[in-house]
Amino acid sequence: MQDSQQLENLTNLGLTRYEAAVYLALLERQDFTPSQLATSAQVPRQRIYDVLASLGDRGLSIERYSGKQRLFGAADPANALPGLLQAKQRQYEAELARQQQQTEKMVAALAPLYAAGHCNQDPLAYIEVLSEPSRIVDRGTHLAQSAQQSICVFFTYPSLLSHEAGLKLVQNPLNRGISYRTIYEHNVWQDPSSREFIHQCQKWGQQVRFVPETPFKMQLFDERVTLLSLQDPLESIPRFTALSITHPGLAKMLKIAFETLWRQGTPEPLESTDGESHI
Repeated sequence: MQDSQQLENLTNLGLTRYEAAVYLALLERQDFTPSQLATSAQVPRQRIYDVLASLGDRGLSIERYSGKQRLFGAADPANALPGLLQAKQRQYEAELARQQQQTEKMVAALAPLYAAGHCNQDPLAYIEVLSEPSRIVDRGTHLAQSAQQSICVFFTYPSLLSHEAGLKLVQNPLNRGISYRTIYEHNVWQDPSSREFIHQCQKWGQQVRFVPETPFKMQLFDERVTLLSLQDPLESIPRFTALSITHPGLAKMLKIAFETLWRQGTPEPLESTDGESHI
C-alpha cells in the first residue's frame, strides 16, 4: 500500500498524482509490465502508457524489452529526484521572470494614473470634521503635545475635559516652554474648581485674560492649525462639532481676532454682582 505522505511529497516536486503513484509502484520491484503497473498503482489502464511516457521524459523510469514484452523499472531516486527539483526550480525562475516583466509593464501603465490623481488634491483635505467627544479630545491633546511655538485659546463652558485631564493637557506644552495664552469668560471664575484650575495653570506659566464673552471655543496651534469646537444651537443638551483646519490664512485671521480680544481683556475677572472680587 502506497504511503500517502510519499505521494504528496512527489506531487510537491511536480509530479501528477498518477505519475507519483506509478513511480512508487516501480520502486517495489525491478520489472513491471504496463498492465501490472496499472493494477499495482491503481491507475486506469487507458492512462498507463501516457504516465509511463511522462516518467521516462522526466528520467524517473527505465524501459527495456524482453522479447516483444515491454518492461519498466524505476530510475534510482538519488539521481531522479534531484532532477525533479532542478526542473521545478527552472519553472519557478521562469514564472518569477514572467511576473517581474508583468510587474514592470503594470508600473509603466499605472504610474501616470497615480501621478495624475495626486496632482489634484482634494479641495477640502485640510478640513476634518469631528463629532465624537473622544475624537475631539484626542485631536486637541495630540495638537497640544505637538505644538512647537505657541498655543492660543478661547475658553468657554461647557468643557469636554475633566479637571484632571484639562490640567494634564495644559501642563505638557508649558513644561516644554511653549507660549500658552488663554482668554476666559468672566463667568468661568465663578466656579471654585475653575478658579483652582486657572491658578494652577498660571503657576505653570500660562498667561490669561478675561472677557465678557468669547465667540466660540478655539485652540490655535503654532499659528497654523486651528481646532474649532462649535456648539449645536438647536440642542438643549450641549453638543459639539469640531473642525480641525490646517490653513495658514484662516489661522492668521483667527490670530488677529485673538490678539484683538486679548487687548480688550483684563488680567483679572470682573467683580460679581454681589460686589465681591474673585481675585
